[in-house]
Amino acid sequence: MNLKNKLFFDGGTGTQLQKLGIQCDPVAANISHPQAITDTHRAYLQAGANVITANTFGAYSHKHKNFAEIIAAAMANAKAAISATPAHIVLDLGPTGLMLEPYGETTPQEIAAIFAQTIKQGVAHGADAILIETMMDLNELEIAATEAKKTALPVLATMSFDPSGRTMYGASIAGLAELAERLQLDAIGINCGQGLDGYKTLIAELVATANRPIIVQPNAGLPEMVNGAAQYNLSPTDFAQFMAEVADMGVKILGGCCGTTPAHIAAVVKRV
Repeated sequence: MNLKNKLFFDGGTGTQLQKLGIQCDPVAANISHPQAITDTHRAYLQAGANVITANTFGAYSHKHKNFAEIIAAAMANAKAAISATPAHIVLDLGPTGLMLEPYGETTPQEIAAIFAQTIKQGVAHGADAILIETMMDLNELEIAATEAKKTALPVLATMSFDPSGRTMYGASIAGLAELAERLQLDAIGINCGQGLDGYKTLIAELVATANRPIIVQPNAGLPEMVNGAAQYNLSPTDFAQFMAEVADMGVKILGGCCGTTPAHIAAVVKRV
């Protein structure tokens, strides 16, 4: 994975599965609906993505007793997708959902063990890199990244910031940049969270302070609730225009998060 050139990641997975009427936990769909997962990956590859994200967000031992089976299935689905269109596969690690001491009762050692289990399975089944995403707690991110860096794979990390430039736990761009330097992460950036309005300010700060390639994966705007479901309305054209401007700021790795579709990624690839 050459992080000196531009890379195009895929877009949303969970929201794509919802459109297909698949209502189970997205990672469980690796086993119950493998073809839907593979087809989603293929659609992003056909759109021009050269990195796809294995459907492993939240595939942890404290959530799923069969987490190892889920990860094996996720990697198999991803490999099936790239059989005709070569691409990189990243193992996807999201927050554990547990609260570290002193805010909660979970110890750093327990969190580390959870991440280590998932990383071990992802590496064993052929991940090309590890993406730690949608993080809000810098301490949890550090634990995940420390475990990921024990492998020989590239490690990328993104956090979810609100318009104030802070995460829900108070982490800042400066804190993320410092952590990236200390742990020698391969790329850092921003995903999910807010709409697009505050992204450029955060990106400018990242570009100015971080000596790392920058990854940006926004949502397709802010969601609106329609019949009890989140609906994202930012058009592929408008999303691509924003991402082209982001690329001009120095961002090397471009993709999407919630609500983005293969059409959004295709527009970005064409525009950039």
